[in-house]
Amino acid sequence: MKKTVFSIFLTFTFLLILSQLSALAEDTTRWRLPEGATARLGKGSIKQIAYSPNGTHLAVAGSIGIWLYDMTTYQEIVLLTGPTGHTKGVAFSPDGNTIVSGSADGSVQLWDSKTGEHQQTLTAEQEWVSNVAFSPDGNTIASSGGHMEGMGWGIHLLDAQTGKVLKRFGDTYDISVCFSPDGKKLISGDDRAEGIHLWNAHTGELIKTLTGHAEFEDVNSVVFTPNGNTIASGSDDKTVRLWDAHTGELIKTLRGHTGAVNSVIFSPDRNTLISAGGDGIHLWDAYTGESVKALAVSAVSVVYSPDGRTFVSGSLDGIRVWDAHTNQLLKTLRGYTGSVSSVVYSPDGNTIASGNQNKIIHLWDVQTRKLLKRLTGHTDIITSVVYSPDGNTIASGSHDKTIRLWDVHTAALRKTLIGHTAGSVNSVIYNRDGNTIASGGWKEIRLWDAHTGEHLKTLRGHAGSANSVVFSPDGNTIASDSYNESGRDKVVGLWDVHTGKYLKTLTRHIDAVNSVMYTLDGNTIITGGWSAGEEAAMFGKIYLWDAHTGEHLKTLTEHMALRRRMLIGVESMVLNPDGNTLVTGGVHSLGLGGEIHLWDIHTGELLKTFIGHTSSVRSLAFSPDGKTLASGGEDGTILLWDFSTPP
Repeated sequence: MKKTVFSIFLTFTFLLILSQLSALAEDTTRWRLPEGATARLGKGSIKQIAYSPNGTHLAVAGSIGIWLYDMTTYQEIVLLTGPTGHTKGVAFSPDGNTIVSGSADGSVQLWDSKTGEHQQTLTAEQEWVSNVAFSPDGNTIASSGGHMEGMGWGIHLLDAQTGKVLKRFGDTYDISVCFSPDGKKLISGDDRAEGIHLWNAHTGELIKTLTGHAEFEDVNSVVFTPNGNTIASGSDDKTVRLWDAHTGELIKTLRGHTGAVNSVIFSPDRNTLISAGGDGIHLWDAYTGESVKALAVSAVSVVYSPDGRTFVSGSLDGIRVWDAHTNQLLKTLRGYTGSVSSVVYSPDGNTIASGNQNKIIHLWDVQTRKLLKRLTGHTDIITSVVYSPDGNTIASGSHDKTIRLWDVHTAALRKTLIGHTAGSVNSVIYNRDGNTIASGGWKEIRLWDAHTGEHLKTLRGHAGSANSVVFSPDGNTIASDSYNESGRDKVVGLWDVHTGKYLKTLTRHIDAVNSVMYTLDGNTIITGGWSAGEEAAMFGKIYLWDAHTGEHLKTLTEHMALRRRMLIGVESMVLNPDGNTLVTGGVHSLGLGGEIHLWDIHTGELLKTFIGHTSSVRSLAFSPDGKTLASGGEDGTILLWDFSTPP
């Protein structure tokens, strides 16, 4: 009897562990996390998508790596992350066994498509790689990219087995590359006046230059028809062009896009051409050039399934699967947001709100890490989001020059505040009692009644754009930082809230001032920014000021990146709830990723560094209990960091 009970106990324990492991495996928010992070909200931004040859898998290259999907279930299989994570191009080998990716750091990575195992890093001798392609026989990889100094070659041919560089040729700023179906030719597009080149894929000899696109407009995508007779190209000049692949003659110019064309692809049967851009997706008759259908969905990349039954588009807000015959939307895979400009916890700590490049506010459940709501209405990039003190309303500012007030519970738009007419609304903030909203824009700060939306007062004095606005704890003063590219305004200003009078200017920053805040007692103002140093490196600056006299008190140690001892700019700041630890976020001077630094506010000592975002850290927020730090990155993700133990 005891053995039976013990056996049942072991079985139950095993099943419990198995279920927990299974749940963990399905929790994509915990895949490939950096040290110190407990979860990742959002999947980043999309750069390019590619179908496997058998049509069962989709690879999505983006800002944090490559997401691999099972297209029979639409479920994520694995997240592939390389040295930098930031992936610009992706392609499958002809046999489907290997994935090749090109990274922002100039490397080319090879992955096993079945296991997700990293196989090899190939050095393409480029400063960045924008696109990659396998030759039809699978033996050669072409990478297109560039060099900051404008020297070298834009196209590299690599041996797919050994990684050896076989040939180097092309312009120094090649953006797109594609092999002909027979593998004998290579087409590339760049950002020069003569933007399309046809090459001998074996010798690297230039066969022909195709001219027709507008000068100095990027050619973002080039592709051959399946029979190799025609080339299609999409450009920043808003056109799609068809070319004779043998003579180089321009066959037809397709007009209809109102913005840059990011991606072009032919259907497997050669009958249809799809072009995708920020303004939408266009389907064309590949023979006549006539418009077949226009879909009002922006996209950065589009690809047909190998059987031609579906096509997939990738955009800032997700992946969409379409029926290729009816053009009906079949499935949307969410989780992609574009750059995260602002993150904030709700007062009860249960929800995180984020403002994003895709014009949408996302509300995330802190416990389940699931997306709860999407607030839509802004018509341009969202710059700032903030909760009202009672947690019932979210205020948001945008490049569309408006402030919008949202009901948190219903997701309904309550009110739109219009008044900033000269430029973007960069910052919105409630005062402590929740009755007043301050917004920062071009050369002005506006005060609004938070309940009625009535405009109360305009504070003028800055010569540039007010990037960050904050109330003092007692609500009597506003501090704002400003930056004007002409160099006239790199200051922090102090204002009397009641009279609107300009009180004082804090001047010490010699370049951009990106963030300003008060300490909890209101006696000190903290500002963060950067100044240009030798070799264009950005030196992060953090200054402490006496809030009453404006006297400079202290400069914290330059914002140093511990990996390479390089200096980075400060773009975001927050104090933990007890006010003893300052957290600053920024970007490495060489663009190698975002970093978060923790400082002792009293001694100025650098306590700890979190590394995980693949690009700049744009916003920081603490949970009300101070145990979790949320960071929003330009890479399109929010990372949650364990702060339960003091640094």
